[in-house]
Amino acid sequence: MADRVNPMIFVDFPSTDPEAMSNFYADLFGWTFNRRPAGEFHEVLPGVKPNLGIHLSAEPMSGPVPRIYVMVDEPPTYLAKAVSMGATVLWDEREWPEFGARYAAFRDPWGAEVCLWRDKGTYQPGSSS
Repeated sequence: MADRVNPMIFVDFPSTDPEAMSNFYADLFGWTFNRRPAGEFHEVLPGVKPNLGIHLSAEPMSGPVPRIYVMVDEPPTYLAKAVSMGATVLWDEREWPEFGARYAAFRDPWGAEVCLWRDKGTYQPGSSS
């Protein structure tokens, strides 16, 4: 194991309503879920590793929270959709020249922070789209 990097394998979010949170992300990104059992723990299957989890918590998220980054083709489109579903804008799309990327971010209705990332493979620095 000494020659291997210790990979991140899972991210887990507490939620007062795992079913509603799962439906939010299914509608926003098209992700699927393994409800085991429904309403208590939902494994998020975003299509690539690492998977995510949503677990039932009596207390809502508070204080500093992890931030996940999701690759999308148009951050403003996904940001507007997330906001229409109850999310709060953390920031509108901006450029990150060091990475040749554009990104926007929101806080979902349960307190998780999500950055919508458009990578340098689809974004050309200096372009408006």
